[in-house]
Amino acid sequence: MPTWEYASVITANDAESQRAGVSVKLPGGQSERQQGDTSSVLNKLGAEGWELVSYHSSGAGTWGFEQFWLKRQSS
Repeated sequence: MPTWEYASVITANDAESQRAGVSVKLPGGQSERQQGDTSSVLNKLGAEGWELVSYHSSGAGTWGFEQFWLKRQSS
């Protein structure tokens, strides 16, 4: 039976400053801020075998938040 490990990518966007922060939390690690935009971070994780399983977005006014959950098979 396969086992899975999970990771999350969190993005917070401030429309007024046009600044976005992308953080990744991998299994057993701390949340770490990443260089690049959301797409480049997700593409990098995809190249490492991670696949997207869920997505949530919310926001109000000039603020937005996105969270992506990813999984890959444990070796």
